[in-house]
Amino acid sequence: MAQEVTLVKDNISSDEDTLPKLLMRNCRRWSDTRIAMRRKDYGIWEEFTWQDIYEKVKYLSLALVSYGFGPGDTLAFIGDNDPEMFWAELAAQAAGGAATGIFADCLPDEVKYQVSHSDSKFIVAEDQEQVDKIIKIEDDLPLLIKVIYWDPKGVTYDDPHLITFYKFLAQGKEYEKSHPNLFEEMVARGNGDDLAILCYTSGTTGLPKGTMIKHKTLILWIKEMIEADPVYVTDNNVSFSLPGWIVEQMFGIGYMLYCGEIMNFPEKQETVQADLREIGPSTLLYPSRLWEALNSEIQMKITDSSGIKKFVYNLFMPVGYKISDLQYEQKKANLFWKALHAAAHLLLFRPLLCKHGLLKIRIAYTAGAILGPDIFRFFRALGLNIKQMYGSTECGIMTIHRTDDIQFASVGTPMGYTSVTIADDGEILIKADKILDGYYKNEEAYQKITRGGWFHTGDAGYIREDGHLIYIDRVADLKTLANGVKFSPQYIESRVKFSPYIIDAMVLGEKEGDFVGAIVNLDFRNVGKWAEDRNIPYTTFTDLSQKPQIRELIGKEITRLNRHLPEESRVRKFINLHKEFDPDEADLTRTRKIRRDFMEQRYGALIGAIYSGKEELVEETPVTYQDGRKSTVTTNIKVNIVEN
Repeated sequence: MAQEVTLVKDNISSDEDTLPKLLMRNCRRWSDTRIAMRRKDYGIWEEFTWQDIYEKVKYLSLALVSYGFGPGDTLAFIGDNDPEMFWAELAAQAAGGAATGIFADCLPDEVKYQVSHSDSKFIVAEDQEQVDKIIKIEDDLPLLIKVIYWDPKGVTYDDPHLITFYKFLAQGKEYEKSHPNLFEEMVARGNGDDLAILCYTSGTTGLPKGTMIKHKTLILWIKEMIEADPVYVTDNNVSFSLPGWIVEQMFGIGYMLYCGEIMNFPEKQETVQADLREIGPSTLLYPSRLWEALNSEIQMKITDSSGIKKFVYNLFMPVGYKISDLQYEQKKANLFWKALHAAAHLLLFRPLLCKHGLLKIRIAYTAGAILGPDIFRFFRALGLNIKQMYGSTECGIMTIHRTDDIQFASVGTPMGYTSVTIADDGEILIKADKILDGYYKNEEAYQKITRGGWFHTGDAGYIREDGHLIYIDRVADLKTLANGVKFSPQYIESRVKFSPYIIDAMVLGEKEGDFVGAIVNLDFRNVGKWAEDRNIPYTTFTDLSQKPQIRELIGKEITRLNRHLPEESRVRKFINLHKEFDPDEADLTRTRKIRRDFMEQRYGALIGAIYSGKEELVEETPVTYQDGRKSTVTTNIKVNIVEN
């Protein structure tokens, strides 16, 4: 069964077919009359007009050219979201090159891999932390010309590769004197078939691949998203999703350039919630993990609130669920329910949304791993117009919920440029005509994944009669128990994470076993507070995770959440892991997806204990201290039975 959709608009004019050309268009249109970017620094909002951005990009680009950067070259940037990294990206593209974003928490070896694989000649880095990583590996980067850093605090090294961001800008300004109009000429020479970005995959099944995305492809994806959900010049957006992630390229710099909405940068990750209240964004994209964390935070605060607040919450949340269910069924509420909902909005929903900076949100998206239906429904009940999307680095956004057609269990209907079909084995296939433009230096992988004219997503799902795509899990991750029961680990994980005390979980299913098990990651902040409120002493995460009271708490949570699962796929045994899942240890990808094959090998002893009937396991964990000393920590880990 295939869902074929004809593209309505596929015409991109030659003066708008690259990102730098969009920048030039906007500068001509608005110059100093409109704000393009805002950044909070030391509590003060710094504003940048379109003219400001044009000048920064121009001088950066000319400085790059002065060092020999040109068509076919690549620039890498690393750090937390700041205007400088996006200026650098546009500067590289204006000179005919491409850019690649590296996640700020990558380790030096991961940075080396991406810089080397992408053949990057320049690295734009945020601060001392990122510069230190590069210094450790610079001898292994023969193509490296300059490391340009924009936060100079603590960077006092005498290294010929290093140069401050604003000194580099000054070099570009000086270069312009002998090369007038060069920048404008370079931008005019650019075309939609030029490579814009190298966006690296999450690497759940191996080394990340460099996805090649041309300007015309990226702009087409942006254009189709805006046609599905209009964005306006007066809108505010927030940039804090990972800059090396394709969705940030689309919803951050892409939306700003294509439709002129303001791109806002919070002061730091820890202040996002407070800064959101000041920004009052119109559109918002959170990775699913942030929605899960926000759900846990709200649930925990309600649990710890006064009796009156609990009463108001318990009184009005069913009203929110009723209205969201009516919307789901595409029915209208009668006057009675409308009046109740107005009261609920005034007394509960509005204060909750305002507290978390979500009051002015017109459209909210969730991306990355699929958001569990319980959490999705919870935010819809609060009155947030949250939508599920399904996409990938290679294809952009493939399906999306429409405002008047929200289905909790689905990931929406196909975008205008996307044709979807389901293979005989249940794999989701995407018509390979408007997707990635290849894998960098890996033609074999590209041909393999686009065989037969279809992009093979590796995901399992099915298309309902109403056109909605139902995502199940990765094809390779689907499990079959000894009794023949088949289930999706990711679906159960999304249900389990509705608990405010569980931040993550890996669901298990062995062929030699006839039940579902789980390795659970505690939400240390919420569980720690729960323990403190009950005078339960603990020292570390490890100590807390194995406390009898905590194991009982998690067991009760899983019992409660099991009620929403089919009998045969309910979690029967679990282990509270003695540490957090950590991308630095390869448990997760940098986009925080579980690397299931690796985890099943790493925690094989724990999995074996669950399915062998053991009650306890002694786990030895190697530890490396900051001074280089190594040690081993021994932990007694309990296997817990869920009472259903």
